[in-house]
Amino acid sequence: MGSTFDLSDWAIIFATLMGPVLAVQAQKWVEASRERKTRRVTIFRVLMATRAASLSTAHVEALNAIPIEFYGWRPAFKDVVLAWRNLLDHLSNDAMEMSLWNQKRQDFFIELLWRLATALGYRFTKLELQREVYSPRGHATLEAEQDVIRKGMFRIFNGEAAFPLDIKSIASDQATLEQQQRLHVLLEQWLTGNLTVKVDMERGGDEPASKG
Repeated sequence: MGSTFDLSDWAIIFATLMGPVLAVQAQKWVEASRERKTRRVTIFRVLMATRAASLSTAHVEALNAIPIEFYGWRPAFKDVVLAWRNLLDHLSNDAMEMSLWNQKRQDFFIELLWRLATALGYRFTKLELQREVYSPRGHATLEAEQDVIRKGMFRIFNGEAAFPLDIKSIASDQATLEQQQRLHVLLEQWLTGNLTVKVDMERGGDEPASKG
């Protein structure tokens, strides 16, 4: 007595065999998706926490991770990457006056934060992102000074500038200049052997004496 299988029987067999495999793959996909979202949220949290410390290592690392973690076809992700590129282009611009450069950097950064918040489902306004941050005045001063020093040293070592020298005082009255000139002549004569030093053993003093 033979047995036959119709299409529904084969479907049941296939589902029975593949069900556990598909379930495992689906679980892996869910976990990978959750990990990607966690990394994106971490980037946003780090940038939020370091809004007042843009030169910190954590801040820089979070910025550099954006094009990787927000790569994709979603319009919100494309907006994030575009805002990141605008900020990066501005950070590479050294030809702008410092106060204007700092203001525009802040504007580009807030735009990036807002795009990140929107892509991750947070409902922040740009005003909230800009103002609701604690930044000690000393930290802002230190960061500004470090930035000036870094750019100045780069220009010096790159041959674009020189160390500034400011000589505060130079003798300018005629008597002092004549005295310095006479001292220079005597010193030159002594170094070349044309002048000796006479020692007065009784007074313990000394005075130069010319040869001859």
